Amino acid sequence: MQREILGREKPVLFFDGVCGGCNRFVDFVIRADTRREIFFSPVQGETAVEFSLYQSEPMCEWKIAYVDEKGIHEGADAVFFVLRRLGGLWSIPALFIYLPRFVKEYFYGIISRNRYRLFGKKETCRVPSPDERERFLP
Repeated sequence: MQREILGREKPVLFFDGVCGGCNRFVDFVIRADTRREIFFSPVQGETAVEFSLYQSEPMCEWKIAYVDEKGIHEGADAVFFVLRRLGGLWSIPALFIYLPRFVKEYFYGIISRNRYRLFGKKETCRVPSPDERERFLP
């Protein structure tokens, strides 16, 4: 499956499908990705299983992940690589990718560990609208 996705030359953003903050980030990317390059898949989905993303880790340890032609990026790096892919003015905050990893992951970790308290938790994974469906992987 990984080769198939990478072979399509379309990057995939993996997100916690029940996290309110993750879903808001996906909404933002859908709006900002005017070239419609980025695909999406919940970490709870079949595509994430194919990548072996977080399957043996507790839900509280999951991070957003982004797979592109350069590999798998997790946590803060995933967010910054997505921003870089979006281009335009989003390339400016993407420059934070050059901060030391421990700094980025410290702040990302605070948000990630508290994401349900900060952004809420849904009972079920996001169901894409008919317009979004072609960009969501199982």
